[in-house]
Amino acid sequence: MYGDDDFGAELAAGLDPDSWVWLPGVDYAAGWRVARRTADELNGLLAMCGVGRAHLRAIADTNAHGGPVVRLEGVLEGWMSLRELLCLAASVRDELP
Repeated sequence: MYGDDDFGAELAAGLDPDSWVWLPGVDYAAGWRVARRTADELNGLLAMCGVGRAHLRAIADTNAHGGPVVRLEGVLEGWMSLRELLCLAASVRDELP
């Protein structure tokens, strides 16, 4: 693309078959349900802290073996809000005896 001959090679190098190949007999739905409950709880906490879903949100997923995975996806504004919240939490933790 536009003279970038390595573009396709970069995409191929980033592919991890373990992250997208489904194995027969693995109950991915069970892992996803666990991840979904956790993602919903995290999204609720983010909303209570004023972080909108359009800026940062938790997404339920599973790993290659059906284990629950929660991914965070967001735009810069959402990540900056999370950074601010984590800095605040760290400062409060330092103040605890």
